[in-house]
Amino acid sequence: MQSWCNCLIGGLFLALGGCVSDRNAAASGEAGVLIGPQLPIHTIAPAEFAFQRQVTQVLTLRFGQQSFNLEAQIVMSKHEFRAILLDSLGRRAVTLVWRDGRLESQLADWLPPGIRADAIFADMMVLYGQPAALQTALAASGCTLEAGKSSRLLQCGGKDVLRAEFDLKAPKRLNGSIHYANLAWGYEVDIQSAEVAR
Repeated sequence: MQSWCNCLIGGLFLALGGCVSDRNAAASGEAGVLIGPQLPIHTIAPAEFAFQRQVTQVLTLRFGQQSFNLEAQIVMSKHEFRAILLDSLGRRAVTLVWRDGRLESQLADWLPPGIRADAIFADMMVLYGQPAALQTALAASGCTLEAGKSSRLLQCGGKDVLRAEFDLKAPKRLNGSIHYANLAWGYEVDIQSAEVAR
């Protein structure tokens, strides 16, 4: 049973993280984090994330007919972005730390080798980055971002790459729900998010 669960979780992480073998990420300002296959985008600084908060999230990822849950613990501050992803068994799957122009990552040994930490970070950056900073970074990558009060649409080469809808209880707070689809990698994610009091 556990072997079957590992295979299922591993396959879905391949969708979330990108189906290529290189785990390295680019430094700040370089086009090197992948938002889709062969779609590198420039990065933003930790201070350019819109939500300078600590949040806990439950994610439901759907890829084809498969779905599974993850828990995310995310801290966004002026100097760093940190995210920890746990699987449904409570095991740490992914750790991401973005600071000083460098993405540091730790991926669990039981994850398939094709998972890219930078692809996971790219999704989070597009979801939670300040629109103005993202638009500048994305323009250098040949992509555009349409950001409304409750939605975001990323396009590259005239094609939709990522669509997100936010149903938050208050502006500039990450309490509520988020639904997004990464059309390039072919998966959808529902997120329930709650800020952690500090």
